[in-house]
Amino acid sequence: MKRWFPAKIVALVSALALAGLAAPRSYLPSPAHSQAVAGSLPDDRRSMPVDEASDAIVRATLSGPRFHAPELIAAVEDYHNPRLKRLRDEYGLEKVTAGEPSEFRKLLKLRHWVHTRWPIDNDQKEGGDAFAILEKAKTGAGFHCSHSLTVQHAVMVAMGYVVRDLGVDRSHQDLGRSAHHGVNEVWSNDQAKWVLLDAKYDIHFERDGAPLSAMELHEAVRADGGKGIVKVQGIKRRPVPMDTPDAPEATVRGYWWVSYYLRPAPFTIPHWSGGSRLLVLDNDAFRNVTWYRGGRDEKLVKHWAYGAQAFVPARERHEIEWTPGVPDLRARQVAPAELEVAFRSATPNFDTYLARLDNGSWKPVPGDRMRWPLRTGENRLEIRTRNLAGIVGPVVSAAIEFKPGKTTAH
Repeated sequence: MKRWFPAKIVALVSALALAGLAAPRSYLPSPAHSQAVAGSLPDDRRSMPVDEASDAIVRATLSGPRFHAPELIAAVEDYHNPRLKRLRDEYGLEKVTAGEPSEFRKLLKLRHWVHTRWPIDNDQKEGGDAFAILEKAKTGAGFHCSHSLTVQHAVMVAMGYVVRDLGVDRSHQDLGRSAHHGVNEVWSNDQAKWVLLDAKYDIHFERDGAPLSAMELHEAVRADGGKGIVKVQGIKRRPVPMDTPDAPEATVRGYWWVSYYLRPAPFTIPHWSGGSRLLVLDNDAFRNVTWYRGGRDEKLVKHWAYGAQAFVPARERHEIEWTPGVPDLRARQVAPAELEVAFRSATPNFDTYLARLDNGSWKPVPGDRMRWPLRTGENRLEIRTRNLAGIVGPVVSAAIEFKPGKTTAH
């Protein structure tokens, strides 16, 4: 058996279903027994190797988002944990998104719900888990970014979405001090990408109408100060001023530094005592510049993670931006007009794969593979995942041009 995921995955196995973790060697493409299309293809369209393909398979391509395994970030919340159902029921979260057909607008409605639970109070010293924060908010108490991060994380996972927590910061040279901020990223199946959602200010950032991830903001501000990026607020995504004196962290410049908390399952395992580690991209920005905290009324000091040796540098961007719910396909020809297609994915709280042939109806797939009968001409197979909350992932499509008059095997 061949492992399809690196051994360094750190996971809560009960919470994260690594669907299709392994497959027989014969399913993996090899130069001598696979067929691929030559020439360049668009970014989302690429060759699909078919093991033991005959000459009858003239063309084989894939389109849709690419699969990346959670090599460094894999801890997610367990959908069966009773805390998730309790949060949904006590606070009527399903009513917040009821009747909304757009998944991305559902995310914005959930973010807005969190934002409207309390006023901002940057001096609030009390903490606690999501239940404690929401309960105290009923008294009129205000909270800051750490509380917004905590509650939005809980709300998103309770509704079946994949979310992670970040600590971000401005360069201390901008204001003579740092402006540390806590935010979340949520995996958007509509967008097939991670999207930064700031519940404290009910905002996110877009370029040309597309919502951006924290890493995209980090790279943009380092490149040219984030030119062309717009800050939008609320469910209606209303453009708002980028820089305001009362919210120095709510700007694209607030992503000069970006780190990802590696603590496992903060909502369903609230009493974690294993310490904190921060994942960062191991780029020139991290290697050649020092992250300072404090300033103005307090001394500038290096970020605490330097001394604690808590930074975990990721050499490859995809080690950070893994793709929840995105299937990867491997095909083998098993008969003159039939393929066997095997799937793998990193789908937290995995339920099933869904497939449809030639724009037909979606049907569940028992297991992690299926037979694909081919007919003369163009054949199309679409695959997506579904998790236990009923959330469906992005579609990955396979296309085969089949001419059965050619039957010589390789």
